[in-house]
Amino acid sequence: MNRLQNFILVFLLLSGCAKKEKKEIELSLFYWGDSEEINIMKRMAEAFETENTGIDVKLIHANNYQDKLQVMIGGGIPPDVFYLEAVDIPAYASTLVDIEPFLEDDTLWNPDDYFEALLKGFEYEGKFYGIPKDWTPLVLYYNKALFDEAGVSYPDGSWDWQALLKAAKRLTKDLDGDGKPDQFGIYYYTSWLFPLFPWIWSNGGRILSEDRKRCVIDSPETVEALQFLADMRWKYGVTPTPVQIAQRDLFTTGRVAMLIMGRWGVPRYRTIKDFEWDIAPVPKNKCRATSIASVAFVISAKCKYPKEAYRLAMFLSGEEGNRIIARMGLGVPSIKEIAYSEDFLTPDEPPAHGEVFLDAAKYGRLEPTVPQWREMANIIGTELDKVWLNHNSAEEVCKELVPKVNKLLAGSE
Repeated sequence: MNRLQNFILVFLLLSGCAKKEKKEIELSLFYWGDSEEINIMKRMAEAFETENTGIDVKLIHANNYQDKLQVMIGGGIPPDVFYLEAVDIPAYASTLVDIEPFLEDDTLWNPDDYFEALLKGFEYEGKFYGIPKDWTPLVLYYNKALFDEAGVSYPDGSWDWQALLKAAKRLTKDLDGDGKPDQFGIYYYTSWLFPLFPWIWSNGGRILSEDRKRCVIDSPETVEALQFLADMRWKYGVTPTPVQIAQRDLFTTGRVAMLIMGRWGVPRYRTIKDFEWDIAPVPKNKCRATSIASVAFVISAKCKYPKEAYRLAMFLSGEEGNRIIARMGLGVPSIKEIAYSEDFLTPDEPPAHGEVFLDAAKYGRLEPTVPQWREMANIIGTELDKVWLNHNSAEEVCKELVPKVNKLLAGSE
């Protein structure tokens, strides 16, 4: 190796060392998402590093998010900043940084910029743990072509359960003459608690008492709502069975006229070429209600650099992050000004009535979470499968559920 080569090698080594030394602080950022979100998160991390030259952001992605997060926290190596749903705040609160002191010193922070309902989801026992990055309510998607063919008026805010059922009957058809329907009026998820709440709340019911200390899933209002969902499948035949659901994506293939879903369906449905679709509020019964899910960036209590982690979290959930979320279309921006802008309410792309998502902030509700939420949801979900498979009535299953959930809430073995 000649002297020039030696010089170049030493220069490169020193340059590399200098570059590493500039990054005085490393923050790990743990998140989930598809390939598009992975690419966006990389760009966001790079933008933050450009503005904060002494900080290096280490991205950690996972699909089995909850499992890996619990292992990391249990093993004493939690990520510095990570996604957390509002329903998980009570369970993780003891492991998180209360960011209220940072907010008090932040001259740029204005809670009025955000949807109020979302901020409440990240408060627990007088402390505040995260700024929501996005959210979604459940709404009613519908296939306009199938409605036109059946001569049924499009759904709107006036629809109640009976109007929904009447339309679903007319939209359910046997297309091949084998005596079995292969086009259905409506599909709704029953595989977890989140999509059940619009029906329960709209009927005046609830799963937990107001103080969240007792299970009241056996109340007449809740039982009636759950049985109505089961009856739409097994009594009226307007929604597909589990076997029929597994066969294909029924909405994109034009085999289901209505679908209850969150904002995450929009990017995929914008690829549909065969028919036009739009959205409307979830039909009401005694009152209007829908579920809201929200995610925030939170900070681990074991983070060595909480001030810098706060800057990262605010950067990602602030204006720049929200505009990217708006353009992605997977969620609703948490900053009101951006949510009402054309970045989100895209006039040239469906849905035509995107404001339905925003209106839901006025009547939508976050789930009534408790520290045992995930375990409770698993118990309820497993037992309610008996209803969705037509093995037992909603009343029978809900009566059996009450002592099981109450035992969990009481901390009994």
